[in-house]
Amino acid sequence: MNSNTKIIIFIVVLFIIIIFSGTFTINYLKNTAESLELTVNGAIESVTNKQWSYAQKQLEEFNNTWDSTKYYWAMLVDHFEVDNIDDCFTKTRKYVESEDYSSSLAELEALKYYIRHIPEKEGFTLKNIF
Repeated sequence: MNSNTKIIIFIVVLFIIIIFSGTFTINYLKNTAESLELTVNGAIESVTNKQWSYAQKQLEEFNNTWDSTKYYWAMLVDHFEVDNIDDCFTKTRKYVESEDYSSSLAELEALKYYIRHIPEKEGFTLKNIF
C-alpha cells in the first residue's frame, strides 16, 4: 500500500467516526430531553390540577434524572444552556413549594422550552447550518 492509499483510508475512517459520534450525540440529547420533558409534563399536569405534593414528587424525579444527565450535557452543549435549565428548575421548585400556581406553570413551561431547545439547537438541520 502506498502512502496516498493510507492517507485516504485514514481520512475515510476518521470521517466515519465523526459521523457516528455526531449521530450518537444527537440521539442521546433527544432521548434524554424526551425523558426530562416527560417528567416536566407530569409536573405541569399536577400543578394544573393543584396536586402540589405530586408535583413536588415529579420535580424530585426530574432532579434525579437531571443530576445524572447534566454532567454529559455539559460536555456536549454550551454551559449557558445547562445553566438556564438549572436556574429555571431552582425557581420552579420554589414556586411549587409555595404553591404559586401561575408562577409554577410559567417556570415549568420555560423549563420545558429550555429542555426541548437543546436537541433542536444541536441537531443537523439546514436552519443550524445557515
